[in-house]
Amino acid sequence: MNKKETAKNETIETKNRQKEAFLVSLERGSSISESCEAAHVSRATIWRWRKRSKGFNNKTLSIIDSRTQSVEDALYASALNGNVVAQIFWLKNRASDRWKDVKEVAGSLELNFANLMKLKKEQEQGLRKNNRVRST
Repeated sequence: MNKKETAKNETIETKNRQKEAFLVSLERGSSISESCEAAHVSRATIWRWRKRSKGFNNKTLSIIDSRTQSVEDALYASALNGNVVAQIFWLKNRASDRWKDVKEVAGSLELNFANLMKLKKEQEQGLRKNNRVRST
């Protein structure tokens, strides 16, 4: 093996060790930034590797997804243990058709100058009527 091939192999081995160090750190609960530091690479390098390697990207996404599942499990357990905020959050996100703050109203409203003038006239009549009732 010549010097060029040896250097290329060493570079590949270094990159593989850095990828593994990143994934191990991420799996242990470190943030992406902390995992980059542990692997001695930049965030830009990680993004480049993720774009170029479907396998590396899938491993990264799998670790992140397992974290999300852990948080979902903890949220559910907290809701079952009486945490009202957790219960509300769970219901609004898991049964949003029945649990939401916004009520939907169907219908239409046509606003044009004539309609606005009519509404203003009705409002003024209502105010005059209320004033007459108060004065008696």
